[in-house]
Amino acid sequence: MNNSMTIGKEELIRDLKNAGIPDGALLHLKVSLKAIGKVEGGPNTLLDALIETVGPKGTLVIDSFITSYPLPLNEENAKIISTEASPSYAGALANAMIQHPDSVRSQHPIQRFTAIGPLAHELMNKHTPESGGYDVLDRMAEMDALNLSIGRKTVGVGTTHVAIEKMGFVKRGSQMGLNYQSSDGKVRTFEVNWNGGCGRGFPKFLPLYEKAGYLKWVKIGHADAVVTNMKGTLDVEMQTLKEDPAFYFCADPTCKDCQLNWEHSKGNWLKVKYHSLIAIIRNKLNK
Repeated sequence: MNNSMTIGKEELIRDLKNAGIPDGALLHLKVSLKAIGKVEGGPNTLLDALIETVGPKGTLVIDSFITSYPLPLNEENAKIISTEASPSYAGALANAMIQHPDSVRSQHPIQRFTAIGPLAHELMNKHTPESGGYDVLDRMAEMDALNLSIGRKTVGVGTTHVAIEKMGFVKRGSQMGLNYQSSDGKVRTFEVNWNGGCGRGFPKFLPLYEKAGYLKWVKIGHADAVVTNMKGTLDVEMQTLKEDPAFYFCADPTCKDCQLNWEHSKGNWLKVKYHSLIAIIRNKLNK
C-alpha cells in the first residue's frame, strides 16, 4: 500500500477482519491514528470501521484519561474540573468516541474509559471514584477480551498496569490529583490511588506474550499492530512479576521512575545523578 494514498473505511474493515477481530468481540483499543496513515474522514471513519467490525453484539473500550496535577492543586489547576465531557490526552480516536452519541464514559475522575456497545453500561457504570484506576481492564481480562494496539510507539496491551496493581507494588513520590464534578453536583478533589509505571519497560513483555501464543502481529493501514488476549497477557505478566518484580523497569540509568521511585527499585540517587550528567554532556557535545 502506497503511504501517500488515503485509506478508506472498507480497507480498514478488511484489515481489522484480517487481524482476527471477530464479530461480537469485546475489544480494548490503544491507537495511534497517525501510524495508520491518511484515513479518509479521520478518527470518525476509523471508529465507524471498528463498530462495523465488531458488529451490534460487540463492545469497544478505549482509554480516555484526564491529566492529573500535583497536590495540593495550585490556583490555575484547581480551575480544571473533570466531567464526562472532558477531552482526553489519549488521542484522536479516544476523543471521537467521547463525542459519539452511543458512547458511555466511566465516572472515575481521572482514569476515565469510554465504551460503545451492549456491555458499555455494565463496564463503565462500575468504574467510579471508589474504583481502582484500571479496574475496567481487570474485568475485561476476566471476560476474555481482546486488546488491539495500533502503532509501534503505542505502549502496552492494556493489562500491565493491572498486573502491577495486583502485585501490590508500592510507589513513592508526590501525590497527584484533580478536581471533578461528583454525582451530587459538587466539585471535589480526587487523589490518585494507583501506581503508574514507566512505559519504556512494558515492551519487554512482548516476546513473552508471543511465545505463550497470546500475541499476533498484524497490519492496520500502514501501522504495525498487535492483537492480544487480555486474560493471557495478564497471566504472563503476573507470573513474570512474581519471579522478577523489577521486570517492567526500563534500562535507562537516568530514569528516576524505575531507578528510585518504587520500594523495590535498586538504583540510588547518586548513580541517577551521575548518568544524567553524562547524558547532558553527551547531548551538548553532539550538537
